[in-house]
Amino acid sequence: MPKYSCFISFLIVCLSSPVACANIVLGGTRLIYPAGEREVTIALANKGVTPSLVQSWMDDGATNSTPENSSAPFFVMPPISRIEGQASQTLRILFNGAKLPEDKEAVFYLNVLEIPPVAANSKDKNNLLLAVQSRIKVFYRPEKVKETLEEAAKTLKWHLIKEDGQWKLSCTNNSPLHISFANIQVTKDGGSLGNKEGTHMVAPGKKEVFRLVRQDVVRTGAGDGQVQFEYINDYGALKMLSSQAI
Repeated sequence: MPKYSCFISFLIVCLSSPVACANIVLGGTRLIYPAGEREVTIALANKGVTPSLVQSWMDDGATNSTPENSSAPFFVMPPISRIEGQASQTLRILFNGAKLPEDKEAVFYLNVLEIPPVAANSKDKNNLLLAVQSRIKVFYRPEKVKETLEEAAKTLKWHLIKEDGQWKLSCTNNSPLHISFANIQVTKDGGSLGNKEGTHMVAPGKKEVFRLVRQDVVRTGAGDGQVQFEYINDYGALKMLSSQAI
């Protein structure tokens, strides 16, 4: 009876960085692409002892994008590379000059797909091969945007509301920058409400409503509350700020 080799590929999307769920580690959690720059770069390091094949591309927010169907206005060089064990590779990201807004940031995503090699002694055997995809944000920042993320975060407008018995927190971002959150906590009347749905981002000129999970008893209806939040700066560090929710 002939033997058949089964190739099973599981795609795991990793959004945190350094991305350590595989051998390939990205050199950051996000990139800022200043308008007018010829290119920006990011380092990839292979922390394993065996070589890995890496494919890289940009997308405009479509999580199911591929190098063939992506419409992001960027080139990634090299698009495919082999990184030896304990070696590194620099990715170059180049803007193609497409028309983008000049008064606010635009966000795109860098995808790095690692495909580990098949062991030489695995011929005629069933193989389980894990392909690991890492995806980080790339912010294209126009020259006219001079505001810092800290300045933008301080101008956020928060509103604490209660709808159908459920607490929600709206956040309005009137700045030209994207603001990403790692944690949001609201204190009101001695009670505490936290956002437990993971990281959120509010785009320039947009409003997002976050569902709040009750942690302690909050005794009154909608009204003032103290908001503490951690936003993620240009370098991937968490910064804590507080504001008043009305």
